[in-house]
Amino acid sequence: MQHSRPTIEQLTEQLNQARTAGDPHKKEGVALNNIGGYYRERKDTKRALEFLLKALEFFNVLQDIEKKAAVLNNLGGAYRDAGQYPKAAEYFALALGTYGSIDHALGQGMAVNNLGGVNMAQKKYEEARNQFSLAYSLFHTALAPESEAQALENLAAAEAALGKKGAALESYGRALEIWQLLEQDDRQAMILNRIGVMHSASGEVNRALELHRRAFSLAQKSQNRPLAASTLASMGRVHFESMDWKAARPLFEEAAALYEHCGDKRNQALAIFSLSKIYLAEGQELLHLAAGMFKEVGDTANQQAVLHFLETSVDSTQTEDAEQKRA
Repeated sequence: MQHSRPTIEQLTEQLNQARTAGDPHKKEGVALNNIGGYYRERKDTKRALEFLLKALEFFNVLQDIEKKAAVLNNLGGAYRDAGQYPKAAEYFALALGTYGSIDHALGQGMAVNNLGGVNMAQKKYEEARNQFSLAYSLFHTALAPESEAQALENLAAAEAALGKKGAALESYGRALEIWQLLEQDDRQAMILNRIGVMHSASGEVNRALELHRRAFSLAQKSQNRPLAASTLASMGRVHFESMDWKAARPLFEEAAALYEHCGDKRNQALAIFSLSKIYLAEGQELLHLAAGMFKEVGDTANQQAVLHFLETSVDSTQTEDAEQKRA
């Protein structure tokens, strides 16, 4: 049974009650942290920071090291959400040191994993790789398998960004094993899809399609429509790169329909854009065929008309592609 998240009115009432409770500082600090989290979820960084900094003051006074570390981690997250990466890194590093002072392996893992995320966002892939590797070790020590798997996925992404395909595949494989043990079908599907994309980029078409099909089956099993749509689009791209329009078209059509069902207009538009490129490619093939047939029967006028149309339509398509890239 799923519980709805507290409203801001409920959180504010909890804060007011904490201020009149027997142990006001501790409860008030928790309430302030919760309100800060509420505003973080809504991307209201200014309000989030206001409440989180107040919470930090309370836990500093109380010398509650674990809660202080948690608030520092949340402050780092708020700055990261706002794209203020140096400030985010500063708070994540403070959280890491604070958790370390009480040998809190799980908290250390969360903080260093967040530091890795900040470095990934800034394309500092080597630093991120080292931090994700450390996060994995800390989560392993803390016996937190889900966090272990997530750190391994992050590690794989950093390794892939560094061009270390073999290492990335190994890390993804280790993460996949953990998600299999935890019977998390959607997480398995996400990894299989990513591995498929890597094989596709290396020209391993059959291997890529095999992995995408497995991912799609698991996405369906977990009833994760956005993931199923993403996997269909990935399969469509593999066929598109192989110029197999017939195989690519129905995959993009189904992906577009699923994205529409999910209300994801951006990805629906991307799938439709891929379909339009297929239609244009097929149309150009037919135009070349028609031009060749006119040439065979000696109809020079119509041959030239088709070639002129083909030339202008190709120029138009290239212009549209350039405009899409600029946009």
